[in-house]
Amino acid sequence: MKKILLMLMSCLFLQAANAQDFKPYYSNNFNFGLSYTNGQAEGRGFVSNDNSIDYVGLQFNYIGLFHLSPKFAVGAGTGIRHVLEVDADWDDWHYDDDVDFLRNYISIPLYAHASYRFIDKRVSPFLSASLGYNFRVGGYESSHRSSRTTDWSSSLYSFEEESRLSSGLLANAQAGVSIRVGSRFDIMTGPYFEYRKSALTSVVQDGSSSTSFETDLNLFEFGVKVGFAF
Repeated sequence: MKKILLMLMSCLFLQAANAQDFKPYYSNNFNFGLSYTNGQAEGRGFVSNDNSIDYVGLQFNYIGLFHLSPKFAVGAGTGIRHVLEVDADWDDWHYDDDVDFLRNYISIPLYAHASYRFIDKRVSPFLSASLGYNFRVGGYESSHRSSRTTDWSSSLYSFEEESRLSSGLLANAQAGVSIRVGSRFDIMTGPYFEYRKSALTSVVQDGSSSTSFETDLNLFEFGVKVGFAF
């Protein structure tokens, strides 16, 4: 029993000594993500009968972290979000079965970030979380000229669209593995989930007629990120 107590006390002493030797430091963190995003409409408003939109996306992040202990770090980040609508098909738009636009949107987030390494070893699982705001950058514009044929006539027409995803709340969580290479260089990878609040606004000019709508969207993004820190 005395030996066990002595071993426990020795371990506690070593941990305390290591904690005292630790000096807080700053690290630069970069990561890249590939994702699938599902946008759920809160109300009706799409031209088609579907109340969801699917996107594929890429994201880049830079995060500056202050390491307060060997395991815990906090900081702030920014980056780029780019999503491409994969089901941008206007089959339900009157006679225009050939209209197929690749709508894509870009945004820049700003957020607070926290990260936790479970083990102060070379290889460790980790959890991270972010909370902030996603800012819209520009929008999407497209024009299309085609012929319209009915039972009575055939005519040329122009089809123009302007759409955008608005700015909104952003929340992100990731779990994965962190591999320490050297004293201050880490490689991280793992799956992540991100939620973004947005609204889809679209104005469509079809010949001489114009249609507009706005629909609130909840964007649920799933993907994998790979990054490094130094």
